[in-house]
Amino acid sequence: MDRHDIATQMLSVPTPLAKNEAHSINQYGATLVKQHPARFGLLASLPMDDVEAALSELAFAFDQLSADGVVMVTNYGGRYLGNARFEPVFAELNRRSATVFLHPTIPAGYECVACGRPGPVIEFTFDTCRTVTDMLYAGILNRYNNVKFILAHAGGPLPTLASRLATIGTLPWVPHPPELTQASVRTQLGRLYFDTAIAGSAASIGPVLELTEPDHIVFGTDFPPASEPVIDQNIAALTTLTCMNEAERSAINQNGKRLFRRFAAETPGD
Repeated sequence: MDRHDIATQMLSVPTPLAKNEAHSINQYGATLVKQHPARFGLLASLPMDDVEAALSELAFAFDQLSADGVVMVTNYGGRYLGNARFEPVFAELNRRSATVFLHPTIPAGYECVACGRPGPVIEFTFDTCRTVTDMLYAGILNRYNNVKFILAHAGGPLPTLASRLATIGTLPWVPHPPELTQASVRTQLGRLYFDTAIAGSAASIGPVLELTEPDHIVFGTDFPPASEPVIDQNIAALTTLTCMNEAERSAINQNGKRLFRRFAAETPGD
């Protein structure tokens, strides 16, 4: 963090966790935040395979540990986030106007589609597109629009495919909810936030800017899976983006603060 002038890091464990694992990790994260409140924030893990346990841990994380938000992965045992069983969790997150960091994981049927490559090469980012599309069709993004979702890795292919989703997904021969119009698809996807982890080039950020505003782009590193040389390259790419002006590029460092109440007051102009 010091070597890269990073003032504050949001701590998260973006993997599916069982009840006891999530509880223990959240307590440990809260201890680090208490020791270094200006340096760290906590994105609590939820045991989403057990919805009642997830609701209990959500209340504990926010009310007892003062968590800043939660972290979710794109699917839990092959159940994507549009699955009706997760509805109570999103309802509670919506009531709390919570911020959710959404990180990809191994998809269902991975062995059949990965072409023998490790998950991060292809399938991780496509799983982000899968779960957001699932939430879109299930109405999660529309019903629970107080929830602020941050998508890792600039949303993977989602911004590039957004126009296709808005068009193909609303054609008469494609089954879809009647309220899912082209305009509503654009509106719902445009409310999402996108981080820059391993996605700082114009090829990744350009499509995001066609979908949403520059203030919906937040800084991310993917540390520790991403090595420091990779992070260095990504930061260098961000500083030379031609699809954003200098003020917009500089604001990436501050945009994330608006998503977390504890840090929002530190943002200039807020």
